[in-house]
Amino acid sequence: MKKANLLSKALLSLWIVYNIFTMLVMPNIGAYFGRVSSRFITPYANTVGLNASWNFFSPDPAHTMYIHYMINFADSEGNPTKDPIEGYFPPEKNRPVTSTFRKRELYVMRFMVIDPKRLKVFMGPWLCRQYPGASSVDMEHVIETVPMLDQVVTHKDEIIKDLSQELQYVHESVSCTATPDEEAL
Repeated sequence: MKKANLLSKALLSLWIVYNIFTMLVMPNIGAYFGRVSSRFITPYANTVGLNASWNFFSPDPAHTMYIHYMINFADSEGNPTKDPIEGYFPPEKNRPVTSTFRKRELYVMRFMVIDPKRLKVFMGPWLCRQYPGASSVDMEHVIETVPMLDQVVTHKDEIIKDLSQELQYVHESVSCTATPDEEAL
């Protein structure tokens, strides 16, 4: 009788621990730990209704965003007068941001990606003012993705930079000599 009572207490304790484990992992099954342990808990969680995803853990890290631009210098016939200037905004595109002003530049990138017309309306004329004598500006909004954790774990020998992808999101050209279009907004 004592052995049966002890066995039932042990099984009940294991079942309670398993339930608590399922309740902690299932809300964020898309995380790395959730994907690894899903084969052990998903069938049970689906059966008893513990399969709701709440995503209460922190989100994935943000992708690196920057604007790659080319400042062109040409005369009225279109002949180049100077070598083009290639640059990035923010200038330190892949370094950690520590100053408050540099953090604002990251928010500018988010602002620009919401509506692609903003490159032509805001960023292009601003770059034209930064480089007097420029004839045109070619810009593209670039997003460097952050690889998923399980992809990094699977490809341990590769550099994270090699696993990320560089996506050209929007490409715009702005003439620095033309008068701005008021209807562009």
